[in-house]
Order: sequence, then C-alpha cells, then structure tokens
Amino acid sequence: CDIDLNKRAGELTTDEVNKIVAVISNPMQFKIPSWMLNRQRDPKDGKTSQKYANFLDQALREDLERMKRIRLHKGLRHY
Repeated sequence: CDIDLNKRAGELTTDEVNKIVAVISNPMQFKIPSWMLNRQRDPKDGKTSQKYANFLDQALREDLERMKRIRLHKGLRHY
C-alpha cells in the first residue's frame, strides 16, 4: 500500500484512504493469505472473504441463528 505507518488517521490524504479501502475490500488481490481473513469457507457460498463493520456483525448473527436452528451446542449456549 506504500503508506507511512506513523501517520495518524486524520493526516491521511484521500488517495491513501482509498488505497486502504481497496486493500480491505479485496485482500486476496493484494497477496494477503487466506488464513488471515476473518470469514473462511463461508457456510452460504463456501468462499473465503474479509468482513468488516456491520457486515461482520450481520455474518456472526446469521451464524448464531443457523447454529440455533440446527441445534448445535455452540448455538444453544446463546439462547
């Protein structure tokens, strides 16, 4: 990404912010290994992806609802 790591968020230019957003939205294109992503082998589509912000909360909520529906022990702990 070639961004100075010592910069604070308010000091970033628009181009630097756009570079960061591009890396977060498409990490596999920037050679980030799949084991570092937070959504490996998604139950719905089987793909590995990176979720962030509200999408991560939504995915976790859907996972818990799926676990409750199929009566897994891990899902039943959340009743």
